[in-house]
Amino acid sequence: MEEDDDELFHIKKSDTFTADGREIIDRSKEETRIENLAEWEDETMLESIRHLFITGVKFGDEPGIDEDGEPYEDEDGGFEDLEDSDAEDDEEEASQPKPVRKETAEDDKAAELRKKKEALKRKFDAQYDNEEPADEKLDFYQEKKGEMAQQLALNEAEFEGMDPESRALVEGYRPGTYVRIELENIPYEMVEHFDPTYPIVVGGLLPSEERFGFVQVRLKRHRWFAKPLKTNDPLIFSMGWRRFQSLPIYSLDDHSIRMRMLKYTPEHMHCYATFYGPISTPNTGFCAFNSLGDKTAAFRISASGVVLDIDRTSKIVKKLKLTGVPYKVYKNTAFVKEMFTTSLEVAKFEGANIRTVSGIRGQIKKALREPDGCFRATFEDRIKMSDIVFLRAWLSIQPKKFYNPVTSLLLSDKTQWKAMRLTGHVRYDRGIKTPNATNSSYRKIERPAKVFNPLKIPAKLQAELPYALKPRNTKEPQKTPYLTKRAVVLEPEEKKAIKIMQEMREIRKEQLSVRKQKKKEAKKKHLQAMVAKDELKGEKLKEKKRHSLRESGKKQQREDAGGRPAKRRRTD
Repeated sequence: MEEDDDELFHIKKSDTFTADGREIIDRSKEETRIENLAEWEDETMLESIRHLFITGVKFGDEPGIDEDGEPYEDEDGGFEDLEDSDAEDDEEEASQPKPVRKETAEDDKAAELRKKKEALKRKFDAQYDNEEPADEKLDFYQEKKGEMAQQLALNEAEFEGMDPESRALVEGYRPGTYVRIELENIPYEMVEHFDPTYPIVVGGLLPSEERFGFVQVRLKRHRWFAKPLKTNDPLIFSMGWRRFQSLPIYSLDDHSIRMRMLKYTPEHMHCYATFYGPISTPNTGFCAFNSLGDKTAAFRISASGVVLDIDRTSKIVKKLKLTGVPYKVYKNTAFVKEMFTTSLEVAKFEGANIRTVSGIRGQIKKALREPDGCFRATFEDRIKMSDIVFLRAWLSIQPKKFYNPVTSLLLSDKTQWKAMRLTGHVRYDRGIKTPNATNSSYRKIERPAKVFNPLKIPAKLQAELPYALKPRNTKEPQKTPYLTKRAVVLEPEEKKAIKIMQEMREIRKEQLSVRKQKKKEAKKKHLQAMVAKDELKGEKLKEKKRHSLRESGKKQQREDAGGRPAKRRRTD
């Protein structure tokens, strides 16, 4: 840069443009002349250098043939290893004069090689070049179907020359192959009542699925099944390859503390079920039925769910409420009976919290020697002999070990298999009435009125009490006085006097009623006058408020205008 009188700085030399005014973009490369590129359009020159490229045709009409007429690849389609010692020996032999080959043999070999290369090219194009665009992705089903077809093609190509017996040992029996299965230790009824038209599904079991135990599942009653499911009612499970009948116990997780038993399945929600049966792997789905008969009028599927745990143990508890009554009561101690039957049961519940119906809390201390099953308990306060003492506890229960497999294949009629039924169903089928237990029938409860003892205050304490708190003798006399029992015969003068007194009372009563009515009317008029007076007073207050607001507004306007506030007039 050089200094100038007119400008402080100016460009010394511009080297980004050529002499004819074109911009030079990249100075690191030599400039290419367009007229020099015309020679690449000459077909003669392109043909002379085509053999120097892999995709071009070599010295001959056949692709993949070198100068000597030998292919670059061997018969197996692989390239020749030039670094191998055998390859060097072949080169030495090739330098020696070769015998003249027949053109027919060379043509056959070149044609065979051409066919092999075309097959490899088609395989390559089918695997890589014919893919669908990214925006048209296959769904899961089509993708898996394509993978299966590709794997099947690879298996066919791999086991093409192998006999069927050896192929079955390697990859197993293919679908659609007829096999012969030999079954051992089966009941003779299956052979006797075998029906060729009835299909039989054959499956296998894992070694872990042959054991039995308590299975815990998550279950939900089907929304189309009308009745709720009851605990310990028989249910038919279709789980995996098995169909069996068992007695489930339904439960819920009680705040992650315990598994609380449910008498019935909940409405529109899941619950846990535990039953005895074959062990199944977790996440195994199942469905349950009440009966398998084809004459069921309602919806047959009663529940569905999934296997959760294979612990083969059960930890389910249910509520237990024990009641007893006191037979000796002291200050804060009482002896309770009829809650337990033996001293061993009392020892098991020592230290447990108990409570009375009236709300007094207590604790079980120790069992008594006599009578058996009674114990001593302490309470926060003195309880009454009429109180009922109860104990809330949790009882551990275990599902019944009942497993009844469905053996419908052993029957001549496959639909007539009968499962275990409830007692009510057996009575209904046989026409037996339900026995009426005395303790199970409802009866009217009669509770006698509670009679409390009278309050007795010592005479010394009564003397010290104030007069208002002293007890009063309001007891009515038991005997009727003599004056009320005797018969009185009035004289004519006495009757006349009594009649006059009665008439005077009636007149007085009439006067009082008229006076009361007049007072009521006068009071009503007074209230109406007071209401009118209040309304008038309210109107005056509103008018006064409006006047004061009007004056304050005028005063504010004068102050905003900068004038002198006027003197306030006195209004009387």
